[in-house]
Formats: sequence, C-alpha cells, structure tokens
Amino acid sequence: MSLAYRLRAQMRWRGIKSQTQLARISGVGQPTIHRILKCDETYMPARITIQRLAEALDITPAWLEGNIGIGPPPASRPPTDGYDDEIKVLMARLPTDARKKIVAVVRLIAQEQAACGQPPGPMPETAPGASEAP
Repeated sequence: MSLAYRLRAQMRWRGIKSQTQLARISGVGQPTIHRILKCDETYMPARITIQRLAEALDITPAWLEGNIGIGPPPASRPPTDGYDDEIKVLMARLPTDARKKIVAVVRLIAQEQAACGQPPGPMPETAPGASEAP
C-alpha cells in the first residue's frame, strides 16, 4: 500500500471529510496533503510532515510510511466524524474564558438534543478492510 492509500484510508476511518479538515487538525498545509494524495509514489514528504499527519490520525509514522505490517494499526480510540479532532485543535488555541463559553453552548445543545429524544450524530464508517456483520 502506498502512502497516499494509507493516508486516504485513515482519513475515512477517522471521519475526516476533506484535505482542508486534515490540514486544520494536523497543521500540515492542504497543498502538501493534496500532493501526497494525488502524486505518484516517488513523492515522499518531509519527516515532520509524516509525524504531524500520523499524530493527527492517531497512528505511527512508521505505519503511515508503510514500514510496518500490512493492516491498519490498532486504534487507541474509537473513530469519530473528524469534528472532534478539529474542535480539540481549535479549542487549544483559545483563551480559557472563550473555551468555557463554548463548552456551555455545547452542553445546552446536548441537553436540548436529549430532551427532544434525538439520537447522536451518524455512526462513523467501518475501518478499512473490516467486514460488517450482516
């Protein structure tokens, strides 16, 4: 499997819907992510780029580069829709008072959803290569 294939598969598994979203989460520029995903296998980004992408996707740089194993690495956390990671990155940049306000708004929305009996958001996709039960 190529770097592009592994990166694309992990983006899907993590619920990251666009190159721009991965760029915001990882700190890697969208043009660099585009080049990785669209270029031939001769392109190899800088080590720091691989490290940032791997950290954002909660995988090892070695796995992303294709140096270990043939299957996806074990996930240390369940997959999400990708917004969790983006919110985490954005929140880290804000002062404490702004983070408190955002948490208060999210709590209100969650309480409203629960009161209306609405289920949580859509389930994430299954892992690449995983089979679904019938």
